[in-house]
Amino acid sequence: MKNTWFVLCFTSSLLLTSCFNDADDNLTIEGVWRLTAMNVEDGFDINEDGVANVNLLNEIDCVNNETLVFESKGVVTSNKTFNPDIKIALLEGTTDAYVFDVECDVEGTINFAVNYTQNNNLIIINESEAILNGNQLTRVFENAINIYSEDFINVIATKKVTLVYTKQ
Repeated sequence: MKNTWFVLCFTSSLLLTSCFNDADDNLTIEGVWRLTAMNVEDGFDINEDGVANVNLLNEIDCVNNETLVFESKGVVTSNKTFNPDIKIALLEGTTDAYVFDVECDVEGTINFAVNYTQNNNLIIINESEAILNGNQLTRVFENAINIYSEDFINVIATKKVTLVYTKQ
């Protein structure tokens, strides 16, 4: 009975160890990652189809080709960025009615090559944190979207944006 219990415990510990090692092996950032979501809490109905969406990419008609390329030498590059100019104004006297001004063809592309480090699922890109979860990489930017007064002059609130990249 003791031998059976020992074999069972030993086999279980090997199985658990191999599962944890496999999980760590899947946490590789190297490769091409495409922007697949630009999430904003509570969402907006920018395209006025009657459905608010938290993923702004589903609400605007701008062409999105943004990719991040993580190289094995600790460098991440991008020469295809996505930078629409999205202005949001709260209608005066309301708490949830908005006016939108979206410009897709913002002049210029932001090209960059910066260093990154990886510690398990935490990726540091130029002092900015990203979380790796399977085939998705998530970056959160606080106060990234301004909510203006109806005249688009004063910033009355801000919203954080969560960018989600999917490995290609």
